[in-house]
Amino acid sequence: MVELRYRWIVAIPLVSGSKPISIVGPAYLLQQMGNPMSCGPSPGSNDTPFRVFLVSADGAPAKNGSVTIQCDALIREIPAPDLIYVPAMDGDWDRVLGENRPYLDWIRECHDRGTLVATACTGAVFLAEAGLLDGRQATTHWRFATFLASRYPKVRWQISRMVVEDGKVITAGGATAYFNLMIKLAEKFLGREPALSFSRFILVDPERDSQLPYMMCSDHPAHRDRYVQRAQELLIANPAKAVILADLAKCCGVSSRTLLRRFRIALGKSPGEYLRELRIEKAKHLLEKTDQTVEEIVAEVGYDDSRSFRRLFRRYVGISPQAYRRKYGLIPAGAEFYKSRS
Repeated sequence: MVELRYRWIVAIPLVSGSKPISIVGPAYLLQQMGNPMSCGPSPGSNDTPFRVFLVSADGAPAKNGSVTIQCDALIREIPAPDLIYVPAMDGDWDRVLGENRPYLDWIRECHDRGTLVATACTGAVFLAEAGLLDGRQATTHWRFATFLASRYPKVRWQISRMVVEDGKVITAGGATAYFNLMIKLAEKFLGREPALSFSRFILVDPERDSQLPYMMCSDHPAHRDRYVQRAQELLIANPAKAVILADLAKCCGVSSRTLLRRFRIALGKSPGEYLRELRIEKAKHLLEKTDQTVEEIVAEVGYDDSRSFRRLFRRYVGISPQAYRRKYGLIPAGAEFYKSRS
């Protein structure tokens, strides 16, 4: 057995298909959490409270391209860690999950003994496959929302949220969301004040709680329904045009009821909801790439009421059109203001 001398033991399994950054990044940040420079002075001790072990089922290192990460211990040597952090993974899910069965069993057993389990991005697939997310709220990278909702229907997916805690499981969104997850873990283990100090140390906004500004509404599942495909083509061709369901169905050669039913089966939403998302995406594009005023954009995407559109935009994107432009616009700040006064 490995000698355990720290306050909290963290195990990061070197699962097959794992992304190197999702191993090394969290491991480093967890070790920094107890650093007096990152969290403020620790009463009575300057030692880090976390001991991070990179664990393997068979002693083999994790390999991804030219990167090789060696393990510190076998999973059987760490039978009851305080925290397991599961890295994000790439590749064919069925193959990757099949190769990682020993880890699935070990994580499930540790969780049953009281271990807190956390992950970000596609690591949620691992926890869902282990059954740890059944009946729980969870999040993951927004790009995989449709796939995961179909594959794991027992999970209460909250894709718009950046970090979700439900019981002894914490999940986070895609890519760099693991930084916000680390702040959440710092608060859980060390307290609010050290967590805020840690957030300042790693230069991450602790209030970043939504994936909505990064999500693409038009990211829809592939399907082979030719009637729905034809309807999509018509809507995409002119999203600003007012659409009557009966007219759209007639153009597709089916009844309104049939088109609505097939649309929901293929895309999980109505033609009206699909059209709203197309308009939001076009508005985001115009906010990013042009200096048109918000009022001009509202008209171009097919709306008459600027106030209603702003409310709709905030509901879908999480921030106002002006805030979105400030974050992602390529036109210099203030261009819209000067244009409106010219």
